[in-house]
Amino acid sequence: MNLHALRIFTIVAKLESITEAANLLHISQPAVTAQVRNLEREIGVKLISSKGRGIQLTSEGKFLYEQGLRLFQLEEQIEEKIKTFLEKKEKIQIASSYISTNYILPPIVASYKQENPDVEIYVSLGNVQSVEERVLNYEVDFGLVIQSNIGHEDLYFEKILDVPFWFVVHPTHPLANKKISMFDLSEYDFVYREKGSSTRDLLEAIFYTHNCPLPKFGIEVQGVLESIKFVEAGYGIAIAPACGVVERIEQGKLARVFVKQAEIHQSLFICTRKIEKCEHKFIQYLKKSLIESET
Repeated sequence: MNLHALRIFTIVAKLESITEAANLLHISQPAVTAQVRNLEREIGVKLISSKGRGIQLTSEGKFLYEQGLRLFQLEEQIEEKIKTFLEKKEKIQIASSYISTNYILPPIVASYKQENPDVEIYVSLGNVQSVEERVLNYEVDFGLVIQSNIGHEDLYFEKILDVPFWFVVHPTHPLANKKISMFDLSEYDFVYREKGSSTRDLLEAIFYTHNCPLPKFGIEVQGVLESIKFVEAGYGIAIAPACGVVERIEQGKLARVFVKQAEIHQSLFICTRKIEKCEHKFIQYLKKSLIESET
């Protein structure tokens, strides 16, 4: 496959415009179009079709675009790794969901840095979907995600920790500190997390498992802390990691709702690419630290 043509097609697909791709590459529009058409002829499928002033990817085009992104991100990562080798510096890039970023990684990263002061560590925050995408696209070395179900088929997930989740309300809420059934809980307004969030998936899975209707939709909020803040302000019920609310409960800002026969938890996974055997020194350090913290 002509990688030059693939690179041009990937830029066209990303910008959704031949004109913008030509401007970015500083070549003519006919030259860009010719490269895309040559690529289509080479692989024997149609990749794009016209859509107004822009373009639209075919299903084959979408697949090739995703693979092209991964390929060129890998190329950049290789170049970056070679550069760090030459500079004799270690760089660790981690994509992490909110819970691991805020409650699990900080003390471990701090300790690792004290032992390895020359290592550069970059942590990017996202939900489960964005973390998986960054790992798949070679934008990071590995990811940390909390979820109840194993994700993308091209990724390898290793469970390293269970994280308990609690239902929380404002202390003045009628369910504060009460023990009720799941059916009773479904009658009240909830603060939902955004789609793509592992917490949203967990909430829905709990009610489906108990054959209960989903709780009333009150509002949708992006982010764990943000959803907790709305409950703290006096609105609705949220499900949140215990590590994120225990201090607020002790301070009297929140209260728990105890649900009969419902011990809820999600698992923390290290997320790596299946095609690689990724056993990074930091991953080994992370596992060791978590084991020691539980003993």
